[in-house]
Order: sequence, then C-alpha cells, then structure tokens
Amino acid sequence: MSTLTNLIQIVAPDLDEEPEDIFACAPGLIFTDDLRTHHGDPGSTIIYKSKRFGDIELRTADPEVEDERRLFAQYLWNAGIKMVELISDETANDGSWSVMGERVLELGAGVGLCGIVATLAGAEEVVMTDYPAPVVLANLRANAHNAVPNYLVSRYRVEAHEWGDVSSVLAVDFAHKSSRIIAADCYWMPDQHLCLVQSMRHFLTLGPEGRIFAISGFHTGRAKLAAFFDVAVEEGLDVEEIYEEDAEGNRRVWQKQRGGKGEDHTERNKWLVIARLKRRISRCEPPAFAFAQ
Repeated sequence: MSTLTNLIQIVAPDLDEEPEDIFACAPGLIFTDDLRTHHGDPGSTIIYKSKRFGDIELRTADPEVEDERRLFAQYLWNAGIKMVELISDETANDGSWSVMGERVLELGAGVGLCGIVATLAGAEEVVMTDYPAPVVLANLRANAHNAVPNYLVSRYRVEAHEWGDVSSVLAVDFAHKSSRIIAADCYWMPDQHLCLVQSMRHFLTLGPEGRIFAISGFHTGRAKLAAFFDVAVEEGLDVEEIYEEDAEGNRRVWQKQRGGKGEDHTERNKWLVIARLKRRISRCEPPAFAFAQ
C-alpha cells in the first residue's frame, strides 16, 4: 500500500557516496517496519511528488552554521507531507482543508513545502514564517523562489517570527488577518506551547471563519501532543476535528493516552495526529470538543 514516504525522493549531495552511507540515511530501506519520520540532510535535495503540481524541489538548510540553537528546519517531516496532501486537495474532508482564496500564515515553515503548496493551491496570500535564524530564512526564500512561478510571486512572502512575539512589525501588520494558519510538527517543545498558541490566536481572524490546521507525528511522544491541545483549549481555541492517521491512510480515534504495542517506537512513528482548530467566540463558552482519554 502507498505511504506518505512514497511521495518523497531524496537526491544526495554527493553522488560518490559509499553504499553504507546511502543506506544509513534511509533506515526504512533496511528496517521495513521502521517508517522514516523526517527527510533530507544538509546539502541534499528533497523532491515532493505532487499529484496536482508535479515535482517540487526543496534544498535543505545546514544547521552547522546556525549559531543560536539547533533547529530541525533542515528536515521535511511526515506531518508536512500530510499537510500539503490535504491543502492541495480541494475535496479533502468536504473542502474543509482548502486554502483557495484564503489568507494563510504558516508557523514553523522549515523547508517551505506547505507555504509553497498553499501558494500554488490558490491562496490569496501566504506568509511563511520561521524562527529568526538567517540560514533557515535564506533557504526558505530560495526554495519558494525556485518553486513558485513568476505570476504568483506577489502572493507570498517569507518573514521571521518568534512564537509568542506579538509586538513585532509583522505581528502588528498581520494581527487577526489570517483566515488559515498551518503548523506541521511544531509541537515537540512543551515549554513553547503557550507561545505557539499565542501566535495562533494573534494572527487568526476574529470571526468564526478562521481555522488552524495542526498536524504532528508521534515520534516525540503522545504526551507532548496532548499537552498542546490542552493549552490551546485553555487559551480560547476549540478543536473542531481531531483524529489519528497512519502513513497508509488508516484512521483511528484520537486518544490522549494509549498503551500497548501501538505506542512503541516503531509503531508510533507510523502515526500522525490531524486536527482543525478554531477560535472560541466567547471565552465563557465551554470547549466544544470532549477528548477521549
């Protein structure tokens, strides 16, 4: 059966690599039960094979030249692949994941695939943001420049944004102007959950039409993901829909806690949590979604 990882091809930077080096970068080729959760290494090219837009090539940033802290923006994660599959399919979930005509803000853009596809898929405006690290932002701009045709360049921009900073020029200019916020695999740092939610609420439109698209893998553990949704609800967001899906498209009910073999390292790497959130119009209203325990 086809998996998300079949949509990705990696072109290594050095074609003269030894075979053992090539296999070391692709554990899924050796351990077939161990699904690779991230793709790309410094200097490599990632090719996303879109059914709608054809091949999209992405270069990776080199984290070795980032002095402030080690980021994971040099990788494309499976959550990002699933995100672009959903937003590029106008019929997915009855169109509830469509970005056509929407003003889109991406948090944690990484290599830029989600923002690029949102631009190609007809968004009115796309703002791709990531942590203010020059090497990451430069690579993001280069990928967008190479992938987006000239007639759409006015539809997107790349900006620095540190989660929780609502006083920057970007934050002031775009306050409550984004009808769609997308964030793939941004949930592995519990100490940043509140800052992330603050950014989401700040940029999301004030009316009932705004949506946040949140997707993440379980490779860092279920507890961290559950904690994010708890913070989101506490801060005035509602979870409109949430479920779990594996790389082959099999769905199951989201649960904050799940034991057994399905939570060992190999099995949890195959699963994503997929959710749509919206603003709670009145903070006095109870949360609309009851999480399964």
